[in-house]
Amino acid sequence: MDYLTRRSLFALSAFALSLSGFGCSPGKGEVSGKVTYNGAPLDKPNGNIVFVSSGGIQVVAPIAADGTYRAADVLRGDSKVAVYYLNPKFQDSAKQSKRLPSLKEPGVVPHPPIAPFLTPEKYASVDTSGFAVKVEANTSFNADLTGPPIK
Repeated sequence: MDYLTRRSLFALSAFALSLSGFGCSPGKGEVSGKVTYNGAPLDKPNGNIVFVSSGGIQVVAPIAADGTYRAADVLRGDSKVAVYYLNPKFQDSAKQSKRLPSLKEPGVVPHPPIAPFLTPEKYASVDTSGFAVKVEANTSFNADLTGPPIK
């Protein structure tokens, strides 16, 4: 093989490696762990943990009744984390509010606002949760939320 052919093959090989996940690409990892609320799992449905990479890529994983979760394909590197449990009463009230009379009508008493989340709202945003993790190939991350008792 002549010098030009070897050089072309080397350049092609380097390009193929860069496309296959080596080189500049940070790669992906798996994050698993447990979410607790005031020290215990929150046995409620519709819980999610969200990992947001520094580039803004989000990966959402459901939280099981025992508090465990597994998030696959999270970009490696620094991620901010949010955790939330949707409040089913909020979802029901949003559906009903479309059917209720206007509050401007005489005799209609406004209901107190229903929170969109069972857990404190600060945990539902990566900007206010206070949670962050450096994601590697296999990362363990536990999140302990605190707040008032949930009924």
